[in-house]
Amino acid sequence: MKASFNQRFAKQVIRESMRISERENVYISSVRNALDLAEAMALECALVGAKPIITTYSSKYMKRALTEPEEKYIEYTPKHQLAAIGETDAYIGIGRPALSTVPLSRIGAWRRGRKPISDKIDERKTHWAAVAYPTRERAKETNVPFNKIKNSILSALDIDYKDLSKKGFAIANYLADSREVHLTSPLGTDLTFQVTGRKWIVDDGVISEEDVAMEDVGLNLPCGEIFVCPIEESAQGTVFFDVPTYYFGHKVKDLHLVFQEGKVIEHDAKEGKRDFKEVLDSATGDKDRIAEFAMGLNPKATFINNILVDEKVLGSVHVAIGSNKGPAYGGKNDSSIHWDLVMTKPTVVVDGKTVMKEGKFKI
Repeated sequence: MKASFNQRFAKQVIRESMRISERENVYISSVRNALDLAEAMALECALVGAKPIITTYSSKYMKRALTEPEEKYIEYTPKHQLAAIGETDAYIGIGRPALSTVPLSRIGAWRRGRKPISDKIDERKTHWAAVAYPTRERAKETNVPFNKIKNSILSALDIDYKDLSKKGFAIANYLADSREVHLTSPLGTDLTFQVTGRKWIVDDGVISEEDVAMEDVGLNLPCGEIFVCPIEESAQGTVFFDVPTYYFGHKVKDLHLVFQEGKVIEHDAKEGKRDFKEVLDSATGDKDRIAEFAMGLNPKATFINNILVDEKVLGSVHVAIGSNKGPAYGGKNDSSIHWDLVMTKPTVVVDGKTVMKEGKFKI
């Protein structure tokens, strides 16, 4: 009998991408819509001798859980979950809830409460995977047809992984030991930052032995980007993001940021300016400092208002603010958020050499 997509994909994730092995403890957290996929992954774990657990939730439940209790209760860290993460060798997150009707202050409290869990994952160098999953609730709040989202995710997963990896590492090797990045765009972006001593990392959908050696223990599916952690105090200039960003369903469109000494000192947006400020106001630590710069490599990814896919689109770039102290990044920002912001038609010049011109790689 021919294996279903869930069975094939679960096998790819467990055996090839994450290389789960005997006696490992695997924590799978999934939106309820993706329960069949979560169970397929759990079964695949069992077949290789690993021990999985599954937690699942619906968007309906999450909306009530984040709006009905007092905000101070939402911010409490679930100690039993933290204890479980302390014994977890691999963590897999599937999908995200639709939370556009939840006040951003409540989402901020939830993120602050989850920060010790994220910190524990980083501290233990737990292998992790973030998996995009289409849901009708997310489609509705981002105003993208469900079938378009579904087909885009499936297409972005159906790529030549070896070819993507080869191209990604060729670029990473070319950029090794680089010092300065200059980012511009037709919309007026003009940003410079330093990367001296920071490593360029390729997200190719596999946690290899080489990745583990350099502490790159996470991946996204769909995959396909090359990223670096800038020197946190070095970013100077302006950036225009023409791809809308949805922070747990809250839309910010045509965002414009001004950086000085690595920190956002001004912001504007055609839509969602107040929401952008509210996200930062409800976050902790280095929430407004540059955290990441990345270039998309996935030839089949298309823009669908889902950050795990949008940031992988070939020829796009994204700049993130917030946390970057995970083992792969090697940065020092400590925050309850890591917010990726995407732009198109970028020109990227590294140490005076053009790497990308208006969205086209030149190396």
